[in-house]
Amino acid sequence: IVIGDDGSSWLGVETHEVTPDKAKELKLSAERGVVLGKIVPDSPAAKAGLKENDAVTEINGQRVEGAAQFRRMIHEIPAGRSIQLTVWRDGRTQTISATLGKSEERHHAMKMVAPTPGTFAFRMPEIPEIPSMEWNGGMLLGGQPRLGIDAEDLSGQLGAFFGAPDGEGILVRDVNSGSPAERAGVKAGDVIISFNGGRIRSVGELREKLSAKREDKDRTVKLGVLRNKNEVSLTVELPAPAAHTKRLVSRRTSI
Repeated sequence: IVIGDDGSSWLGVETHEVTPDKAKELKLSAERGVVLGKIVPDSPAAKAGLKENDAVTEINGQRVEGAAQFRRMIHEIPAGRSIQLTVWRDGRTQTISATLGKSEERHHAMKMVAPTPGTFAFRMPEIPEIPSMEWNGGMLLGGQPRLGIDAEDLSGQLGAFFGAPDGEGILVRDVNSGSPAERAGVKAGDVIISFNGGRIRSVGELREKLSAKREDKDRTVKLGVLRNKNEVSLTVELPAPAAHTKRLVSRRTSI
């Protein structure tokens, strides 16, 4: 996906999720952020010096958990605005400044990309965004067990509104039907603040905790949840590991 293909701000990069193998290859400390694929020539990303295989971990100081959140953050920033990207490259972190372009600039830049010898070029028609496909539980292939929720990080005033300690927690946006989370009684609007008694503050931390349960024979997890600013303890039974399972794609951060 070239960020900015829906009429919003344009960066000019392909994005990929940080898989366990990719995190190991790039020596990332955690499986979060996005890995950049192809950079469109003459795009805002190219002008800023972004490179293929860069891992973007923050935008304007806000942590990036995955590709869906990265796209949403870029789309919410007006064209012409300068952003600060925290990038992991060659084993070290650096900050790169990029100025987002307008969507019409994307089409001009794409026309300027000449096909290489032995290849052909064609113009891809505009395609409506594909509806979200949700996986209601099970395992990601090679990844952590799934709770079956769509979630996002809470911070600042929004976190305080929900009553999260220090304003930080994980807001449950949606609970997938038939998922381990639904069976445990997790509801949309809940704020997850602890995992087996230990404080967690972000989607990334929750993913790490779930990943650590991958080889654990005990499939029971205790979630500390804020509901109407009152703490509730919920017991989730995670699915057993499977050798081969489907991996479906969601526009939102699914756990």
